[in-house]
Amino acid sequence: MKEIDVIYKGEVLKLTRFWGNNKLCLWIKNSNQITMPKMEFVGGYPNEYCIFLENLSVEELKEIKTVDGKVLNFEEF
Repeated sequence: MKEIDVIYKGEVLKLTRFWGNNKLCLWIKNSNQITMPKMEFVGGYPNEYCIFLENLSVEELKEIKTVDGKVLNFEEF
């Protein structure tokens, strides 16, 4: 999967697939993002945090946009 930067709740995160289970997630780009709602520690290193898209509501999913403001079609991922 191609990783892309996205905007969610005013933060730039990386949309990717989690290496452990291949589920779509929003991966942190800097350490201050670990306090975001629904952010989970998912690894052995201190910087391995993400939000799994399956844990977001339909409304929350609609908040995820490309860095140029476009709505994402998650079916493409």
